[in-house]
Amino acid sequence: MSDEHHNKMGPVMDATPEIQKISERPEVIYSAIDALYRKHNEHRIHRFTEEHRQKHIASWKVTKYGEEEVAYGTNYFLKVSIGEGLFIHIRIHRHKNQDKYDFYALHEVIRHNIATSVFTEDDPLTYFNY
Repeated sequence: MSDEHHNKMGPVMDATPEIQKISERPEVIYSAIDALYRKHNEHRIHRFTEEHRQKHIASWKVTKYGEEEVAYGTNYFLKVSIGEGLFIHIRIHRHKNQDKYDFYALHEVIRHNIATSVFTEDDPLTYFNY
């Protein structure tokens, strides 16, 4: 099994129109936004509301991505701008030999003793499991 130090994630690259299109599939974008809101609706710093949700969906733009080929398909790691200088890092999976994509995880880190899934433009996109 892969981890932060032992994985096959390739280099982080600038987003392409194809990657943007994949990220906008309903099963990806809405699952990622739902995961973000489950983690941040009562967050001490980011108290996201339904008004924010619509703005975040409208601002959704992948800026960077990396790929990891695995036995059962491809994992994509995406850095997504959700507007107002905020970014999220998500992981999606493409099933081998299929045009099927699943949202897998929203990257979460601990900063100043607070869990967050919100990043800045300068935060690097790295491998993560959950």
